[in-house]
Parts: sequence; C-alpha cells; structure tokens
Amino acid sequence: MANVVELLDKNNVPEELKGIFLKLEEKYGEVPAPMRALANHPEYFKVVLNKMDVVMGSDALELKTKLALAYTISVLNNCEFCITMYAQQLRDAGYTDKQFIEILAVIDAVGSMNHLNNGMLIKPGK
Repeated sequence: MANVVELLDKNNVPEELKGIFLKLEEKYGEVPAPMRALANHPEYFKVVLNKMDVVMGSDALELKTKLALAYTISVLNNCEFCITMYAQQLRDAGYTDKQFIEILAVIDAVGSMNHLNNGMLIKPGK
C-alpha cells in the first residue's frame, strides 16, 4: 500500500514550513518521511516537532538513554521506520551489537514476566 498521505517536499511544502524543512534537511541529511507527511497539517507538524525538540533536547536524561528508550518503544510498537532511525542514531552514538541484544533481552525478559504475572493475575503487594 502507498502512504496514506502525501509526503511533501521542499517544492510543495507550505511556505510557513520551508525554513523548518531546510533545518531538518541540514540536521538529518533529508527531511524524515513522518515529518514530510505531517507537513500536510502545518499546525500539528509544529506541535510534534516542538514536542520532540523539548523531550530530546532536555538534559534530564542523557541522549543515549533517550535513544535507547526510543529504540525500545519503537521495537514494542513494531515501527520499522523508527527502529531503523533510532538504531542508526544509537550506532552513531557508539552502541555495539551486544548492547542492542541487551536491549532486546530486557524486552524479552520483562515482557515474559509481564505476561506470566498477567496470566496468573498477580497483583502488586500480594
């Protein structure tokens, strides 16, 4: 199936987003496809971009930790685009094969325990 919405580019993006597209292209080498899609709704595009900038730009957690969390969530949500993007960013940050497998092992171990606890109706404090 083709994309549900058109992926805009610098030639057909709304005028108010052209500067933002240029900044994204400078930062990532291209405008990521989800942002190209969201450009069809400029107001929401700005909300999403601002949210990502605030969260990923905060220093409350180290960037590597945030990328590892983003990768984990992307795996759990089965988002191939995000898995690919965050895996590359983690690679660029120095993550090794063993570290990727460790993340997946944590997902496996914790997910398995969650399923067991749910199936046995085990509640906190019992």
